[in-house]
Amino acid sequence: MKLAASTKSGIPAHLADAASLAQQLIRQRHAEATRRAYATDVQSFCAWCEAQGVSPLPATPEIVCLFLAAQTQLGKSPATITRRLAAIRYFHRESGHLNPCDSELVSATVAGIRRTAGAAQRQVAPATVDVLERMIATADLSTLKGKRDRALLVLGFGGALRRSELVSLRIEDIAWSEAGLRLAIRRSKTDPQGKGQTVPVLDGANLQAKTVLREWLEAALITTGHVFRAVTKAGRVQDALTDRAVADIIKGRAKAAGFDPSAFSGHSLRSGFLTSAAGAGASTFKMMEVSRHKQIQTLAGYVRQADQFKQHAGAAFM
Repeated sequence: MKLAASTKSGIPAHLADAASLAQQLIRQRHAEATRRAYATDVQSFCAWCEAQGVSPLPATPEIVCLFLAAQTQLGKSPATITRRLAAIRYFHRESGHLNPCDSELVSATVAGIRRTAGAAQRQVAPATVDVLERMIATADLSTLKGKRDRALLVLGFGGALRRSELVSLRIEDIAWSEAGLRLAIRRSKTDPQGKGQTVPVLDGANLQAKTVLREWLEAALITTGHVFRAVTKAGRVQDALTDRAVADIIKGRAKAAGFDPSAFSGHSLRSGFLTSAAGAGASTFKMMEVSRHKQIQTLAGYVRQADQFKQHAGAAFM
């Protein structure tokens, strides 16, 4: 999907700047995190094709099917395979080639993968409040990394934030109040157009969101720009963290606290808050105020998990 000023495209030369801008806008239809994930997936596809001596662009439906089968043999989940298929589709469309992924042969292969592997997606472990407290306790608060990790865990949990929202958060997006913090989320999964959403983070007695955030910002001398940043071994503060770095921090703190790090991900803080809130009997609507879910049904899984042993059918005789 390319716009370029040329005789072939029908766009006159004097519109070259406009065509370039339009091309940039087309790329922006996907979030930055999605574009990075697609780039990684396309790289995997191209590397596999090179190893097999076949062309990745344009690829035939048969080649795509063989790649998907190879991914299954490597133990990739149906979710990962589906994303890689979307990346191959994007790769071809951006290059102006026919999309091999629309083939019935590819659709049948994907259906077989899902049926073989099972439809259930791997559920990451929620960093519920008790788990979170153990993770926070591993942070060495005499270091910048320790202060940063504690603040990241508390805000990510207290705001039920996605990792993309954590890395995008800026000083200018934070409003301090007596009761806590109001975070202005400029863009999110449920707000792709960037209309903006506000998330309230309670300054509770246990996690003390304002205190831990202030201690990190003051120690790191951050007064403007991104809140959560990389820190070198020498203790120098650098640029904003990446999505991957947030997941690594969560896994690292989980491991230090004695948990299996492979069970945790960047989503664990968000799911941990919702699981904890459901277990404490919080109103679904108040949960949605923090999580910004559009549909009540989306939260049903958290509520069901929290209520599984309450008034259990076997309570009277087991």
